[in-house]
Amino acid sequence: MLASTLQKSLLAAATVLSFLPGMIKVAQAQSTSDLFGAIAYSHSTGVYTSVTGSSRQQAERSAFYNCQQQSRANDCSVPLWFKNAWGALAVGSNGAYGTGWGYDTNHPKKGRTIAGRYAVQTCQKYGGINCRVIFTTEARYQVIDNGTVLVPANQQVY
Repeated sequence: MLASTLQKSLLAAATVLSFLPGMIKVAQAQSTSDLFGAIAYSHSTGVYTSVTGSSRQQAERSAFYNCQQQSRANDCSVPLWFKNAWGALAVGSNGAYGTGWGYDTNHPKKGRTIAGRYAVQTCQKYGGINCRVIFTTEARYQVIDNGTVLVPANQQVY
């Protein structure tokens, strides 16, 4: 009887342990899921908004909606979406603007500089004079302490 109970217990433990690697992979996949960001901009009012979400469509729609609500203008557009990266908006003194995104897998904070550089270059490409970055935001998951947390809080307004 004792041998039978011990055998059943060992079989149950082996079954549970066989599921463990799969459960770990699922947890890892969830903690490294993609995070999308979008920047919306109203040229006439200068209002810009940014949203992060679990899909490109969600981020774009929400950024567009927020831009319309805040600007009360009909010219909001979403010139930039990005995934697991930094996004930036640059505006020139003549009203031209440009966006850019960037990331650096080894040094994630450098993505902000890369995004800003591309935003300025794009602004200049479209005739911008004295283009400067006015906004950056990050869309990526960060592991903090014992959990995965969405971190769009690294927004910088200049």
